[in-house]
Amino acid sequence: MAWADRLQKASFRGVVFQVEADEGSFGRRVQVHEYPQRDKPFVEDLGRRAREFTITAFMVGLDYMEARDQLLDAVEKPGPGTLVHPWYGQLTVSLKDDGCRVSHSRDDGGMCRIQLTFVESGELTFPSASASAGARTLQSADDIQVLTETRFSETFQLDGYPAWVAEDAATTATDMLEQLDAALSSGVLSNPVGDLIQQVNILLAEPVRFAQQVFGLFAKSSAILETSASFADFNTLNFVRVFSAVRASGLFDNSTRPSGLTPSRVRLYDNRDALAMLMRRASLVQAAGMSAVMPLPVYDDAVQLRKDLLSALDQEAAMGDDTTYAEIMDLRASVHQDMTARLRDSARLQVINRREIVPALALAYDLYEDTGREAEIITRNRVRHPGFIPAEPIKVLSV
Repeated sequence: MAWADRLQKASFRGVVFQVEADEGSFGRRVQVHEYPQRDKPFVEDLGRRAREFTITAFMVGLDYMEARDQLLDAVEKPGPGTLVHPWYGQLTVSLKDDGCRVSHSRDDGGMCRIQLTFVESGELTFPSASASAGARTLQSADDIQVLTETRFSETFQLDGYPAWVAEDAATTATDMLEQLDAALSSGVLSNPVGDLIQQVNILLAEPVRFAQQVFGLFAKSSAILETSASFADFNTLNFVRVFSAVRASGLFDNSTRPSGLTPSRVRLYDNRDALAMLMRRASLVQAAGMSAVMPLPVYDDAVQLRKDLLSALDQEAAMGDDTTYAEIMDLRASVHQDMTARLRDSARLQVINRREIVPALALAYDLYEDTGREAEIITRNRVRHPGFIPAEPIKVLSV
C-alpha cells in the first residue's frame, strides 16, 4: 500500500478540514546539571514530553465560511477532543492557548487558512485510597499479641497443683527471660528484663498480667526509630535488631515429654510449653512490627530479612490451633506485601574490582560524590583501616 493510500481524512470533533502541511514535536524532558570543575554535565531524564501537533488547515469552496465557522465552534468547546490526523491517526488532544489562528486573503478568494496547534491530552487521575501494608502489619501484630495473651491464660495454670509445679514455672520463666535478654541486641527491649524477673513469682499467679508484662518488654515501633550518625551505622543497627528478634524466637521449643506422667507432671510440661509459646510470639511480634517501620535501603539485606521472618512465622503457625494459624498467616501476608512493595526502591549490592589501593573517602566520592558514605563502605566490607581499601573485589551499593 502506497503512503498516500494510508492518509486519513483530517477532522476535529467531527468537523472535516483540508491539510496543507503539518509539524510534530516529540522527545524527552531533561534537566542538565553542570558542576564547577567538571567537564561533563549530568543529564537528568524527567520523562517523555507532551507531544504537540501543528497543522496548517484550509477551507475552500463556495461554502467555506460555513465550514470555517463549524471548525471554530469545535475548537472553542471546553475540554479535550478527538483529532483525526492524516499521518498519525486518531488522537485525544487539547487546543493550546492561542492555538488557533485564521487568515483570509483577497488574492485567495473563496478560501481561508487556519493554523491549529494541539497538545496530547492525558487522563485526569485522582489519588485512590488504599490500606497501608505497614499499618496492616502493625495491626496484625497487635491482634496476635491479644490472642497470645488469651491462649497463655487458658493453657498456663498453677491453682490446684503442688508447690513444686509453681517453682518449676518460675524457674523456667526466669531462664527464658534471661535467654531472651542475652539474645536480643540493644534497643529491641524497651523495658529491663531484670525488673520482670524479680516479680516472676507474683506475676505468674495472674497469667494474663504476666503475658502483658512480657509483651510490654518490647516496643514494636518506637525501638527502631533511633538515629545514628551515618547511613551505614543506622542501616546495620536496624537489621541487627530485627534479625536478633527473629532468631530469639527459635530459642524456645516445646518440651519433650516422657510417657506415663502424673497429672501434676503433665501440668508442669504444659506450663513450660505455654511459656515457650509466649516468648516465641513476643519475639516474632516485635520483629514483624519493627519490619513495618524500619527503612529498607539495601535490597539484598532486606530480602534475607524477609526470608528469615516469613520462615519463622511459618514455623510458629504450624504449631498453633486453627485460629492462631489464620492470625499468623494474616501477619505473614502483611509482612510480605509491605516489604516487597518497599523493596522496589531499595539499592542493589554490586561487586567492584579495584586495581589500586585507595582511601575509603576517595572511593565514596568516586562512587557517590558523597564523602559521608565512607563509613558505609568500611562497615559493609569490614575494612581494617579507612585509608586503605584493598585492591580486591568489594561490595558497594548501586546508588
